Amino acid sequence: MKPSADIPRFYLPNAQLGAVCEVDAEEAKHARVLRLSEGSIVHLMDGKGHLFEGHLTKAGKKMEVTVDALIEEQTEQKNPLILAVAPTKNMARFEWVIEKAVEVGVDEIVPIKCEHSERVFIKADRLLRIALSAAKQSRALHLPVIHEMTSFKNLLQIEVDEKWIAHCKPAQKANILELSKGTASQLICIGPEGDFSENEIADALTIGFKALSLGEKRLRTETAAIAVIIAANVFRT
Repeated sequence: MKPSADIPRFYLPNAQLGAVCEVDAEEAKHARVLRLSEGSIVHLMDGKGHLFEGHLTKAGKKMEVTVDALIEEQTEQKNPLILAVAPTKNMARFEWVIEKAVEVGVDEIVPIKCEHSERVFIKADRLLRIALSAAKQSRALHLPVIHEMTSFKNLLQIEVDEKWIAHCKPAQKANILELSKGTASQLICIGPEGDFSENEIADALTIGFKALSLGEKRLRTETAAIAVIIAANVFRT
């Protein structure tokens, strides 16, 4: 028998014990690359915290599996962590943010359109596939929510316990280590390469956002995004 870590893992959002389910075409393509055949043992994650074991009942372009057993369960995060970040002009750099944020640990990612944004369009379905791949690699069982592009105005309406905005303007700011001290839900906002505008910062602070310092160095958008996710996860419960 293969060690558990060597058993192929597939995404099956509708997985239920005893059910025979068809696997998404993109996932089935992965099975063909691995040359899996009928009877092969596979692991199935539903993205909601459950890992099942099953076996292939049909291989090929149309792949079907039988869900045999629930083998692992992860409880849902009590204090959701939401990263709101402006997509970079270079899309590869933003896709890297998605990958690494999922690996470290995040519950939702909100791409935001700001006054200084250089990129105003994304393909959320591609970002979701990147998030799924990162979740599989890191053995996470919860798949983060990847939102469509959201205006900064709509971002301000998200309801969480603590709201942070990291910006480069001179101001009194909380240290990045404050992110690790919270036991509540958090929304952390990272701006575009040209930073948030004065108006955006003022609007956020007016409704209760806290200004956040990432240190003395000026960080790229993608570096800042991963820095805050790491900091927020240090003592996360």
